[in-house]
Amino acid sequence: MGKQTITRPEEGTRERIVTEAIRLFAVDGFTGTTVGDIEQAAGLAPRAGGLYRHFRSKEAVLSAAIDRHVREMERIRARLVVMPLGDLRAELTLAARWAVAELRAEQLVMKVVQKDGDRFPEVVAEVHERIIVPGHEQAAEMFTRVFAEAGIADRDPRTFASAALGSLVGYVLEHTMFGALPGNVSEDELIEAWVDTWETFVRGATLPRDRRGK
Repeated sequence: MGKQTITRPEEGTRERIVTEAIRLFAVDGFTGTTVGDIEQAAGLAPRAGGLYRHFRSKEAVLSAAIDRHVREMERIRARLVVMPLGDLRAELTLAARWAVAELRAEQLVMKVVQKDGDRFPEVVAEVHERIIVPGHEQAAEMFTRVFAEAGIADRDPRTFASAALGSLVGYVLEHTMFGALPGNVSEDELIEAWVDTWETFVRGATLPRDRRGK
């Protein structure tokens, strides 16, 4: 299972190799996937050396997959320069939708880390440094800006950013693992509740302490 040939003529050979390799690594594991499997899935003749015309090894293909994901992630992040929007709810909604889309996009990479991370600690370190850490940093930057604009000086924005991001991570992971909507809650419903929660918190935290929660 997972070793069928899927031809995508619009992609170049190198890109097809990367696309099919990361899919196979996620399904069958890095060690369980052969070069021939990747070549066949990418529409090349198995074991005819097609992969090695573009990559020196399977490890190089995996590294290229991580590089591609990071580049795609950075392109999407570049679109967020429109923030701040001057509208707290709109900004929170945009941030949540981007985060969920990004988390879904990186699930194949994360599956590879889960399956073979103990064998390739350098891959785990690279994914953490290039994908996980920047995600936390961007969330912290947004909460820092939001807190500053709202005049919230008695709360640590990084802590709240971690809590906010963690709830989205948990939703996507559970959905990916079990294929069922967590709590039977749709993505749109989750995002709306997430935005309600953090908008309410930010607005409430700007009130004097003796009026909070009233």
